[in-house]
Amino acid sequence: MWRRAPFLSRWARLGLAVLLAGGCAAKADPFGQQVKRIDEISIAGEELFSRGDMKRASRNFSRALTMSRSVDYLPGTAQQLNNLGAVALEEEDYPRARDYFTQAYNLNQDRQQFAAASINQANLATVAQKQGQPAAVSQHLTAAQEAALQSRSPQALGRVYLQWASFYLDQNDPGSAQVFLTRAEPLATTPELKGALCHHRGRLALARGDTGEALEMFCRALTIDRSVLDRAAMAADLFYLGETYQTRGDLSQAWENYVRSFDVYAGLGKKAQLSRCLKRLQEVNREGSLGHSLERFEKLAHPSPS
Repeated sequence: MWRRAPFLSRWARLGLAVLLAGGCAAKADPFGQQVKRIDEISIAGEELFSRGDMKRASRNFSRALTMSRSVDYLPGTAQQLNNLGAVALEEEDYPRARDYFTQAYNLNQDRQQFAAASINQANLATVAQKQGQPAAVSQHLTAAQEAALQSRSPQALGRVYLQWASFYLDQNDPGSAQVFLTRAEPLATTPELKGALCHHRGRLALARGDTGEALEMFCRALTIDRSVLDRAAMAADLFYLGETYQTRGDLSQAWENYVRSFDVYAGLGKKAQLSRCLKRLQEVNREGSLGHSLERFEKLAHPSPS
């Protein structure tokens, strides 16, 4: 289970950051005002995205894309293509996601915006991972790493190293995952990267059977991810806490953490993850003879057609 890739503004609003730093947007000129308005619409879309409202998020991103193109604002165009790719990925429309991410990558690469191009390639790797194409994942991560090196951004490189680690954990290769986690550690200077580092260290410990270390790492990840309200990451942390407790045979604690993960995923509207959580709740309820009602979870995971 990969954490959500960094699709949105915390990484992708690079062009606007440069523009503001240069003072262009601070002037009372029509172009600067339009850029500001585009950014406001995009931020509103990101909030909708974080709440799982993909339809309205897509509407905001599409509007911001049209506005960016209409004033030849290329950083905004690339960002909104990436954001629309994120929506398509969440909706499991993989061909459309790939198309949007590729368009964004080509635009960023042509403009030598290598940090943003690295994000696009990392997101293409996520598309490939979702489709069960490990060779393509490796290809896109290699391209993401090359772009991150060209950008000379420690955060961009750290992010790619963490995604490499996640890839190798998915491939049951803890040795290679350890190599990339070690490389990522000095580069993980933001809360988002620190949370991801702890999360994947927890996964590595769990893969090696060290449930004590896994619990410590997932708890650290949860604390960090909660501090920035990264709800998708929080839900993943809680799920793995449940899995760790289940592995230890502490089924009451496993139940509690799976419930918490389920509720966060429900708030995000993540149907696939709800089904996965429900399956684990059924397992621990049965194995531990806990006697909990599953009705609430079953209704949310498998709603009746209206």
